[in-house]
Amino acid sequence: MSSKKENTWWIYLILIFVLYFSVYYYQRDTSFYLFGDESELSKIRLRFKWWIIAHFGFAAFTLFIGPLQFIPLIRNKFPGFHRFAGRFYIIGSIVSALTVYVLLATTYTLPGAIPSLGLLAAIWLYTTIAAFIFIRKHNIIRHKEYMLRSYVCGLAFMFIRLLPEINDVIGIFNFIENDTMRRTVYEWICWVYPLVMLEFWLVWRKQLIKA
Repeated sequence: MSSKKENTWWIYLILIFVLYFSVYYYQRDTSFYLFGDESELSKIRLRFKWWIIAHFGFAAFTLFIGPLQFIPLIRNKFPGFHRFAGRFYIIGSIVSALTVYVLLATTYTLPGAIPSLGLLAAIWLYTTIAAFIFIRKHNIIRHKEYMLRSYVCGLAFMFIRLLPEINDVIGIFNFIENDTMRRTVYEWICWVYPLVMLEFWLVWRKQLIKA
């Protein structure tokens, strides 16, 4: 096995993991709005049903095109597809992030979710637009870094659903007895921790190596 393959196998492993859970949670939690019984929706969710569908629909570009953009084989061998898919990723991420604010103002009932997801949507917008600006300037390194940040923001959809299941197995958050408080903690952890770990990898790790 070449050193290049040795250095990229973990990328495929991570992408398979996140893609599996993204597909699982997406079909589990979004198909209801298209095929479920509307009588089971609350009045406010029924009123803003199509905003919810727009949010999830455009988020699909982030969740399912995103992994393809980080596969070296596709990026290097099929640059035309990479650029074409990237346009859909950027449009999907921007629209999905913008619709977050509509939903926060209407359908969200968890108070702790409002500042958390409002800030997340702003960071998601910024990182996605920055990635677009850098590729327009042919700054490939910065483009890759901001695309990673944007994708991690989008993966909050997966992490917020994965955290309760992790807790069911290992009970790491059982010390938080209040259910509302625990859900609020999930809302923050689902994107803050992944972004901090990504920043460590992209920035802090490089500085330690150079030191």
